[in-house]
Amino acid sequence: MKKFIALLTFTAVLCSFASCGNDIAEEISEESSVTSVTEEVTEEETTEETTESETEDTTESDEKLSAEGSYEEAIEMLLDYMNNNNAKGMISLIFPDKYYSVIELMAELEGVSLDIIAEDMYDTSKESLHLAEIISEEPITDEYLAIINEMYGGFQAVSDYIEQNGSENMDYDKFAEVMTGIDDVSDIKPYFEISDGYIVNCMFESENGNGEKDTYEQELIMYYIDGEGWKTDLSMMGYVKKSKQTSINSNAKTIYIASASSFVDFDEQGDELPETCIISSDKSKNYNVSDDFIGKFEETIELYFSDYKDFDYFMVVKDGMPVYTSVILPENPQYIGTYPANKIYSADGEYIEKDENVTYDDIYNICLEQIK
Repeated sequence: MKKFIALLTFTAVLCSFASCGNDIAEEISEESSVTSVTEEVTEEETTEETTESETEDTTESDEKLSAEGSYEEAIEMLLDYMNNNNAKGMISLIFPDKYYSVIELMAELEGVSLDIIAEDMYDTSKESLHLAEIISEEPITDEYLAIINEMYGGFQAVSDYIEQNGSENMDYDKFAEVMTGIDDVSDIKPYFEISDGYIVNCMFESENGNGEKDTYEQELIMYYIDGEGWKTDLSMMGYVKKSKQTSINSNAKTIYIASASSFVDFDEQGDELPETCIISSDKSKNYNVSDDFIGKFEETIELYFSDYKDFDYFMVVKDGMPVYTSVILPENPQYIGTYPANKIYSADGEYIEKDENVTYDDIYNICLEQIK
C-alpha cells in the first residue's frame, strides 16, 4: 500500500507544477517533447543496451496500449512501471499525451527531473504491486467528466503557451505573468475528448522485501482518449474529494444562513425563541425544542432555501440564534458539511477540528453533549 500512496503523492507533485501561480526560477532543457503512450514506451525501452528480449517486451507493451487494449491491461502496465520506478512510463499512463511536455517543463523550471522525483517517492518502499481482482466498475458520470475538464484547464493553459512561444529561450517573467493572470482555468478546455470511461474498484496485492503480502482496495478512474489509449487518473481522486467536500460545506453554510434569517424573522415578530437546542431534519435528533416551533421553522426556512429538504441536517442553537450546522446528502453520507467549515461545535467557543474519520452521527453526539 505504501507504494500506491507514494504514487498518489508523486501525481500530486506533478499536478502542482502545472497549477497557475508557481514561481518560475530555473532554466529548462532545450528539449521538451510530446509523445504518445506507445512512443514513450519505445523511447524508454529502446536504448543502446536493449536486448532482443527487451525489444520483444516493448512490442508487447505497444499492443497492450493499442485501441483494442482493455483498461485492465493498462492498469497492469501502470503497476509494472511503478514496480520498476519508471517515471516516464507512469506519466504516460496517467496524463494525456500532450501534457507530458507541460509536466517536464514545469518540473525542470523547479530545478528537478522526473526521474529524481520518482526516486524520492519510491526509495522508501520495496513493495511490489499486482492487480488481484477487478471488484466492480461503473460508467464514468457527467460530473466526473466535467471535473476532468476543469482540472486539466491549467495544463492546457501551459500547453497553449508552449505551442505559441516554444520552450526554448523562454521569457520566464512573461510566462509567469501570463500564468498568474488566468483567473479561472475552468474556462479553458483541454484538447482531448473522452470517448469511454469507468470508475473501477480494484483489489491490489502488495508484497514487501520480506515476502510479506497484503491486499487492499483502491478506486481508479479509467478513461479512454482516441489515439492515445486508456489513462489511469489518480490526481482527480483527491480533486473530486476536495470538490465534493467544498460543495457540501457550502450547503451547510447556506442552511446556516437560511436558519439565521428565519430566527431574525421570528425575533422581529416577537416570537419566543429557544435559548439552547438542536434542530434537525430527523425528528428524533431534535433536542429541547417544541414541535410547534419546528413546524414554524420549517415553513420559514423554505422561503430562504427551498432545497433544504434534500439534506439531512442538524443545527445547534445557542442564546436564541443558530451557531453551527452539519449536513449530509443521504445518498452520499461520507462527505459531511459543516459551518464553520470542517469544525465541530464546542460550548467554550473553541471549535474542534473535524477528523476525516468522524461520522455525521458522531458529530451530532458531540454537539449534544456540549449543550446539555
